[in-house]
Amino acid sequence: MADTPKADFSDVQGGSSSTAPKADQPRTITVQPGDSLSKIAKRELGDANKWHAIFEANRDKITNPDLIHPGEVLTLPPNS
Repeated sequence: MADTPKADFSDVQGGSSSTAPKADQPRTITVQPGDSLSKIAKRELGDANKWHAIFEANRDKITNPDLIHPGEVLTLPPNS
């Protein structure tokens, strides 16, 4: 084989990129058509009964837990 130049990675620096939230950033979800707090709790937290925690984490956005709307961005509670 002829003298083929080898790739030079000496100037490459390590790093990472991710769309996952950092540990110190709250996780958010966007309400989809047909969602309810209990459906979101089941899907995101594994337990429909944890809807109260989502409601409490979003008291500034939600006044009635039965009235959430598609497109709303809700914060999930910590440790979820």
